[in-house]
Amino acid sequence: MDEDEIKEITTDGDTTITKYGSTSQATDENLLELNEIYEMIGLGPAQYLYWTLVALVAYSDFAELTVIAVILPSLRCDWGLTAGFEAAITVSMYGSYAVFAIMFGKVADKYGRKTVIQWSTLLLLLAAICGALSPNKWVFLATRLVTGACIGINLSCIVCYTAEFAESKYRVFGVLVFSFGASGGIGAVSGAAFLVLKNVGWHWLIIIVSLPAVPALILILALPESPRFLCVSGQQDKAMKAVRTMAKLNRRKLQEKIKMACFVDEELGSYSKILNKDNRKSTIALSVMYFCNIFIGYGLIVWLPLMYSANMCGAAQSPKHKCQSLTQDDLLKLTIASGGSILGAIAAVILAQCIGRLIPIRVASLIMSLLIATLFVCVNESFTFATTIIAKIVGTFVNTTLWIMIPESFPTCIRSTATGIINSCGKIGGVFGTACVYLLFYVSPYSVVGIFLFFSFVGFVGTMVYDRETKYEILQEK
Repeated sequence: MDEDEIKEITTDGDTTITKYGSTSQATDENLLELNEIYEMIGLGPAQYLYWTLVALVAYSDFAELTVIAVILPSLRCDWGLTAGFEAAITVSMYGSYAVFAIMFGKVADKYGRKTVIQWSTLLLLLAAICGALSPNKWVFLATRLVTGACIGINLSCIVCYTAEFAESKYRVFGVLVFSFGASGGIGAVSGAAFLVLKNVGWHWLIIIVSLPAVPALILILALPESPRFLCVSGQQDKAMKAVRTMAKLNRRKLQEKIKMACFVDEELGSYSKILNKDNRKSTIALSVMYFCNIFIGYGLIVWLPLMYSANMCGAAQSPKHKCQSLTQDDLLKLTIASGGSILGAIAAVILAQCIGRLIPIRVASLIMSLLIATLFVCVNESFTFATTIIAKIVGTFVNTTLWIMIPESFPTCIRSTATGIINSCGKIGGVFGTACVYLLFYVSPYSVVGIFLFFSFVGFVGTMVYDRETKYEILQEK
């Protein structure tokens, strides 16, 4: 069809306008693109509620990912876990995460983000409660499989939300909220463990850190579906209803005569479109970068508690696998390291807004390689502790920048599908990263750091190969 063509479709007496081409080519002054309608709605309570939902979902997902690393030393003592079974618990969770991220990214592109998120969040909450009540290690392992699947589903959808319910100029702030929620989930688990783990035990700790999933469920049920998804999927009436609801929340009134110009795409969730000539380079390069980032990031999540419980300084020592729970001092160090990572998210958003995406992520990836190299040596415990804090901050910086770039790099019709595939590649990295730590830590911590260093360099190479600066691109259909 000619790209400038404007087509009217009349159903049940109502006229729905479907436009192909740019806004400037429209002949109807009341026919507006979604970005233009968002400008009329303005920034207000509607976006704040969406962002609150994003933060709560991100918190819940990352809290569930982190809590396992904090409580494993306690589980080891309670159930006599071997290093292999500890690895199985974490690897199985990340494995199911990877599989379901791919499957349900496509489902969210075909049937909507809201439907997928509300059911996966409910199941995540139920799995967390069942995990807290587990009578033995096998039941606990099963609950971790379900938890991983729900997180994989959630994160592939929620990051698309951050890009689809506000003007393009605000999309980096949506990712900042996402990163705050994620960092908050990691920090809250460490902080809660520091405050209550010794008093209430790991069962109650899981329940306590899972509670924010309840208001997340309430919000997702109350808020409308992503207007951008509704528009692209041919549901213009519902899209207009959604933006009118947002306008009402922001105390703005949209004129009844305003219609939404939608680029309807029949290739919703198309795997082939992700690897076509327009999207192939973005898919492959971002997958490699995210794989390396998550390999190191999740590896460090489980590395730090093990290093603290083994009283290690540097990677040259070979600790013994034994029943030894984390001390209050260890938990305090974890809390500080996790809380500090929020600084990385803030810096990523500021630099992404001011400079762009490519230069900051390239510099940060290089710095990450240098920081990991310092873990080979032991100057003193304070130096190692400071290095790991800085590494967490820089790692969060890279992760946040990637979460800004990923949804910007794909059109709405395949955004969740592409995000799911890249997200899945990252979690496969998480599988290998955590397995690497659990299986090799008590054999040779030195080799673990060597593997971290290798993938940090590969990630840096990926940032140099990827040459698309998405800062100046408005989210639109292609």
